[in-house]
Amino acid sequence: MALPVPNLDDRRFQDLVDDAKRLVQQRCPEWTDHNVSDPGVTLIETFAWMTDQVLYRLNRVPERNYIKFLELIGVRLFPPTAARAAITFWLAGPQPGTIHIRPGTQAATLRTETDEAIVFTTIGDLPIVPCSLSRLASSLGGEKEVSDHTEALETRTSFFCFDKVPKPDDVLLVGLSDAVPSCAVTLRFKRDIDGVGVDPENPPLVWEECDGYA
Repeated sequence: MALPVPNLDDRRFQDLVDDAKRLVQQRCPEWTDHNVSDPGVTLIETFAWMTDQVLYRLNRVPERNYIKFLELIGVRLFPPTAARAAITFWLAGPQPGTIHIRPGTQAATLRTETDEAIVFTTIGDLPIVPCSLSRLASSLGGEKEVSDHTEALETRTSFFCFDKVPKPDDVLLVGLSDAVPSCAVTLRFKRDIDGVGVDPENPPLVWEECDGYA
């Protein structure tokens, strides 16, 4: 991919002529004839034409020169590398066992009328592990005590995920039957959210996950 070419100087012939005439009015007020018939204006236009040609060439400095200029200030181009993209595979339905996405599996971007599809190839094995909700607990306000809600979940009894008056560091802990590294997990909640200024359709939630303890 070529470097973007900057426009180092966007002045053209007429801009240079106008700038020169303004300087004439400031530096030499006794020069009052600015018509094209004046020999001095002819000289101004001649030098403006020559300068315009220099600017034209300046704005077409070869890419190699830009690279050398960048190297003088310590900037280096990255070496050519393969493009990388994050890909998520979704199962069509629950599976009884682990499904492996083998290395070399191909996935492509959407092809359009103007752009061809870009094909990517996976480089590692990805196990999609079946799992289920095993435990549910909460910790309030950063306390070490953990309240287990697994029984309430099994009996479909409602409970408070957080304190009745939520405060910082209230935590809902979700335990899965199996570790699912690098896998997407679907969690569905039925909740009642109340409060002034809280949109029940878009509550301010932050999701984090932990696959072990140090």
